[in-house]
Formats: sequence, C-alpha cells, structure tokens
Amino acid sequence: MSSRDIHVVVVGCSAGGLGLAKTVAALAKQGFPNLRVTIVDRNAFTYYMIGAPLGIVNPQFGSRLFFRLDSLLAQFEANPAKPKHQFIQAALLNVNLDKTLDLSNGQTLSFDYLVLATGATNSFPANISAPTIQDARAQLSQVYKNIKQADSVLVIGGGAVGVEIAGEVADAFPGKQVTLVHSGSRLLPPNFKEGLSNGAVAKLQKLGVDVVLNERMEIPDGLAFDCSLRTLSLTGKSGKTYTSDVQFLAIGPKVHTEYMQDLEAQLGTALREKNGTIKIKPTLQVDCDALPTVFAVGDVNSLPSGAKYYVKAAEQSQLAAANIVAMIKAGYEQGTSAGLNMQRWDGSVMNMIAVPIGRSLGVLQAGGIAFGKSCMGDILVRNAKSKDYFISKIESGFPSGANQ
Repeated sequence: MSSRDIHVVVVGCSAGGLGLAKTVAALAKQGFPNLRVTIVDRNAFTYYMIGAPLGIVNPQFGSRLFFRLDSLLAQFEANPAKPKHQFIQAALLNVNLDKTLDLSNGQTLSFDYLVLATGATNSFPANISAPTIQDARAQLSQVYKNIKQADSVLVIGGGAVGVEIAGEVADAFPGKQVTLVHSGSRLLPPNFKEGLSNGAVAKLQKLGVDVVLNERMEIPDGLAFDCSLRTLSLTGKSGKTYTSDVQFLAIGPKVHTEYMQDLEAQLGTALREKNGTIKIKPTLQVDCDALPTVFAVGDVNSLPSGAKYYVKAAEQSQLAAANIVAMIKAGYEQGTSAGLNMQRWDGSVMNMIAVPIGRSLGVLQAGGIAFGKSCMGDILVRNAKSKDYFISKIESGFPSGANQ
C-alpha cells in the first residue's frame, strides 16, 4: 500500500475520458488510498451522442442519452465517509507548465497526471451544451417537436451521422420531404467500400429520401444550425436552391484546444497540428518531453480520423489508463520509473461500421466485407445497432440512477 498523494485530472468525460477516469480512480481501493481523480467537464452530464439520430425521433429514447457525472466515481472511494474523487463543472481555459489548470469558474487546479479528453464540437444535436441534464433533455425533445411540425427536413453531410439522421426521420415520419445533400461523390467515410455507399443511397431512396451527391452547400457565415422550426433557403454550388423547415448540419466536428496556447508560449514550441489537434506520442502522452504526465485521447489528439470513432476513442482511453496506472505504480511522479512498461497505440483505424437507415434497413461492413444493397445488411444492422444504438451497454457502465 502506498500513502502517496496523487492527483489525476481528467478534462472531458465522453468516450475518451469516461473509462479512463473509472480505471484510474479504482486504484484508490487497490493500494493507493490517497489517490484522487477529478473530472472536469463544461456540462453536468455526459451525452451519448451516438444515439442522437434515434433520439430526435423518439423522445423516450432520447431521454436515456444523458448521464449525470456527479456520482460517477463514488463506487471507487477508499473511504466513502471521506470522499476524495470529485466532479467540477467548468471549462478548461489554460494548461500551465507548473502543472496547474485555469478553469472558467475561477478555480486553479493542480495535478500530477492530466488527461485531455475535451473531444470536438459537433453541430447540434450531435453536440448539446446545457446547464442541467433536464435542460439538455428538453433541447433534444424540442427537435422531435420541430420535425413533427415541419413539412420538409434538410440534412447537410453524408457521413454516418447524416445518413442515420435522414433515415430515422424518413422512417419515423413517412411522407415528409427529407433531402440529404453531400459534397462528395459517395456517402459514408471513404475508407469503407463503395458498395456500402451504393447500398446507403438505395435504402435511403427506398424510404423516400432525396439524395443529392456532389453538391456543396453555400452556408452564410454565422448561420446557426439548432434544428429550430424555420423556413430557410440555401443554395448549392450548382445554383440549385434547397428550401426546408428544419435543417441538420452533419459535416464533421471541430477541435477547440485554445487552452494549449499559453503552454506553447511557455515552452516555446508548437504542441498542436494546424487543425488544432494535440500532437501525441504512441503512448498517447503529449509529444513533448517536458510534459511526461500529460495525455491526450479521443478527437482532441492528432491520430487519423479512422481512430476517432467512439469505439476507438474508448480503446485509447484504456491504453492511456494502463500507462497512467503503470506510471503511478512505478512512482513516476516522484521521479522513479523502475520497471516502467508503457503500452503503445498500434496504429489501427476503424474497419467496421454499422449504419442504421430507419428501423428496418441498414448497411454494414466488417472484416473487409460490405453488406450494402443486400437484405443481409438490414438483418445484421437491426440485430447489432438499430434497436438502441448500444445504449444498454453504455447504461451498464454508470451507477444506478445516473440518467434519472
């Protein structure tokens, strides 16, 4: 047993930070009673955005997508009567060289180990920010009401999320005009087979979706996409005008890592790529020898996009957690590293994808085999994902009542 005081801070608690925080916090009951984990997140909840396409057409399901963070680590307290783990609702403003963080609530937080898992910002409803879990649920429920009242829905972006949104809306509201506009020549990520794209187009059209490829929309600066009920006309590069009552923007996330600027100035070196992602070593440590106890996982790091899917972010979380645990057990924060064995990211990217297209249709690729237009894809996706977008598995990882 070690009596060392060790503080691990995890900033951001989605796919990247969630499992890591629990794994490291468990050390408090495994020989490190003075270890404490602090989760910092701008929201009071974590949002399972993977389920958003179904949540916008099924309010009961949508309410299950939010989980409170205040009790996440309670089960890992060495002494429940004197809890050490904590949750702080705040945004990260600065990471400093002296191992402190500046938070938006005015607090300065010191750390021994830091995990940056701040993710990326997607357009609503893939990304929801709200003061309380009740407010977040109300926002998602309002999207359902807006779609129900609308005559036409426009989805901009033909990746997996865009395809799922268009499919769910068209299936839940048959006869409603749904248009999916995509700038590329095929739907879904290009690292998957063309047959998957062809199948997605055919099955969306079967539900009545108007699929438009090779059309880049001209989006005015500052135009908000909040899924509100409004009649809006947008023009594509082709000159065609698309008029709709509700609009979804699903063209990919943006990384916000401005909190690294002061640290880069202090070090006199760039810690980020041009797109804002944080440079990392294969161990998922930030790629700077002066920051050995700082890690970056998930969307926020510089791994390729194929390593940014929810499953891959969770795998990164496990690897980073294993390395932090190894460092703690070796006494690294005290300068000891005897027997330290660090795991390395294997460079793998996502080679499997399941995309529901409404309740009954879908496309899937696994093991290099694509099930696009065939009914086998429908069967496999229904069994694997369509029913609940894996929410049951997610719920099992939270304390009872976390999404109440």
